[in-house]
Amino acid sequence: MTRQELLDEEFESLRRIALAICQNLGRPKDREICRSTLEELARLHQAPSIRIKENVHKFMVFYLKVLRWTQKNQPVDLYRQWYGENFGNDSKFPSSAAPSMDEMRIWLEEGRSFYAMKTFEDGSTTVFTAVAKDPKAGWSENGLKTLMETQIGCALNQDDK
Repeated sequence: MTRQELLDEEFESLRRIALAICQNLGRPKDREICRSTLEELARLHQAPSIRIKENVHKFMVFYLKVLRWTQKNQPVDLYRQWYGENFGNDSKFPSSAAPSMDEMRIWLEEGRSFYAMKTFEDGSTTVFTAVAKDPKAGWSENGLKTLMETQIGCALNQDDK
């Protein structure tokens, strides 16, 4: 068996392992990134150069370590709260009334800590968190309005807006 054939066989084996790990990632964006990276690696591995195949092999070994670490250390409870029924699968919510995958909002502790996330088309994500010492303060009802009207605890005048 030639070195090139050995690298081809090894790549296919490592790719199958990576795909299995990829399917077990909880976050849909992680699964999407994993699949696209593996597709790019497969495309690069098609090159006839043995040097390219060796470099792809080295990267694939490293990438498997990264995927395994990601799989073992993903915040499963938080992902379950964010994605609900969609946790661990790529299907969209069946109902149009269901929350969008692009925007998630959850109360980590009712009235005290709030977590929101919005993903944009370019893959960037904005995360908003809010925590209150006193849930009776009412920040959860008009929090943004209150933040816009005050600056570091001092009310702004209409002229300052």
